Amino acid sequence: MPQDRTLLHTGDQLRVERVVMHALPPQWSPCYQVASARLVLPARGATEFRLADQTRVLDGVTVLRLPPGQAYQLKPCGAATRASIVVSARPGIDDALASAPSAWLLAPRALWLLRRHWRALARDPLRAGPLTPALLQHALQQALPADPSPTAVLRAQRFIVARTDTDARWLLQDVADAACCSLFHLARSFRRHTGLSLHGYRQRLRLAVALQRLEDGERDLAGLAHDLGFSSQSHLGAAFQRGLGVTPAQARRELGR
Repeated sequence: MPQDRTLLHTGDQLRVERVVMHALPPQWSPCYQVASARLVLPARGATEFRLADQTRVLDGVTVLRLPPGQAYQLKPCGAATRASIVVSARPGIDDALASAPSAWLLAPRALWLLRRHWRALARDPLRAGPLTPALLQHALQQALPADPSPTAVLRAQRFIVARTDTDARWLLQDVADAACCSLFHLARSFRRHTGLSLHGYRQRLRLAVALQRLEDGERDLAGLAHDLGFSSQSHLGAAFQRGLGVTPAQARRELGR
């Protein structure tokens, strides 16, 4: 799968890279194998991972953990270029990265802290300081562990991910129709396997997309709010302040410096 790798940090414990995967048709890649324990964190777009007998969606808020020797395949969600942050552990490091494969849904505040650090690493690694295991542990402690998802939940995730910033005017019943089950059944199953309601998942994705667009230099906050389905710029600002602890303007300044 065509990709570009940029080394952000390398040290005694962790190696941090930004991996950009270019637009490809929506089909599964050849089978790859993980060389060392790693975390795959969201940066831009979404990708599906096939791991043995389960499929995971690496969207804007999901962290995927892969142990050494794990076989996997990739498939793009949508045609856009995708990017992720890959954190690899040095051989012999006995920490959270060496455990069995699992996934978490990042809290908005944790996502903000991580994205701010990645941006600082890309600009000036020496000034930013390394991405430490402690920072990762802090982010994961605030995250929700996500169980392997049944087909209906995966269909719902694909539907919401594909429409987070392109088609804000949809209803939860539309998600249930796409998942081929009743809204009641989907809502219960979605919360059981992700720890979030359908609305809560959508809200986290919207904040993640907003962060990315602000990092890209978005200045029209009213237009951003409209694109993401918020009722107004003030509604977006309130959600930002509540979830991330900063305003959209503050986030844009810090990510753009």
